[in-house]
Amino acid sequence: MDSSNSAKPYRGRFAPSPTGPLHFGSMVAAVGSFLQAKSRGGEWLVRIEDLDPPRAAPGAADNILRTLEACGMYWDGVVLYQSQRHDAYVAALKALEHRGLVYPCACSRREIADSSIQGIDGLIYPGTCRPGLAPGRAPRAWRVQVEDQIVEFTDALQGRMYRHLASDYGDFVLRRADGFFAYQLAVVVDDGEQGITEIMRGADLIESTPRQIYLQRLLGLPTPDYIHLPVALNVQKEKLSKQTLASPVDSAGPQQLLF
Repeated sequence: MDSSNSAKPYRGRFAPSPTGPLHFGSMVAAVGSFLQAKSRGGEWLVRIEDLDPPRAAPGAADNILRTLEACGMYWDGVVLYQSQRHDAYVAALKALEHRGLVYPCACSRREIADSSIQGIDGLIYPGTCRPGLAPGRAPRAWRVQVEDQIVEFTDALQGRMYRHLASDYGDFVLRRADGFFAYQLAVVVDDGEQGITEIMRGADLIESTPRQIYLQRLLGLPTPDYIHLPVALNVQKEKLSKQTLASPVDSAGPQQLLF
């Protein structure tokens, strides 16, 4: 735990992606973060991570908010929508570009797959475009240059964690080839601007944390405390999600889920 955060007023958040209605798995993070904020006498913010409009289901964001209200989980302040935060992400990327910390990448997915090795959370980009774009190649995405260093942090539930940026992740994408900003950059910018002091989310996102801490340091933003909760599974031991046909929470009668 970052001792500097313990001296600040507590501020947590719940940040669902509006790809569909809430289900039991997503409610674990919602209830956990809400109760943590209330037990600390702090604020609980809600952020809709609609960063990728093609994946957003029509009406899902409103349905999520109605479900939270039906469960008695009322948020503080206004709901932040990532789809309205484009300028903030552009500014962050330009700040990194100005310092020579990011570079354009022209590689296609097939080229990356053919020349990369498997890392701890996906393919590790081999750094093909790090020295500069080859003649005749147009930029597709933007990547951050990771340093040959270890990022460590203490998760309040999972314990001490260490990750080597270069060998575990490699230079990761901050802006995608389709023009949308990557989750890693957007989350860091938003958590910093909203003054989040602790992030409670599912353990399936724990490998994002070292990369986000690295970006926080590059952008001069504070690092929140972290708690990664166990992921809810179905009887086949698959993560509950829309893809595994998790049953949606009935916003008209959520008591059966909570009690």
